[in-house]
Amino acid sequence: MTIASDSQSVSDELRDRAGAFVNSHVDMWVTVEDDGVLILAGGDAAELFQAATDWLREGPAYTVASVGWARQEAEPAYALRLVLRQPVGGEAV
Repeated sequence: MTIASDSQSVSDELRDRAGAFVNSHVDMWVTVEDDGVLILAGGDAAELFQAATDWLREGPAYTVASVGWARQEAEPAYALRLVLRQPVGGEAV
């Protein structure tokens, strides 16, 4: 699998989960970009990190390739950007 198709596969799986995740985390915004990037945003930093923990814990198990944090002027006040990839040596489980 190429890096581009790996990223698209991850993005598709992330999108499949996003709707249900938002339903159980009502104060969070979730965006998935085409390159395997998950963006979580919210008004409370602690709740945002807890939501990211919940997302990663609920699986499937992805490798976090990088993390970005932004304090924004507009609402939502905080955004957490996770670049997710298939685990090295196999598919996410």
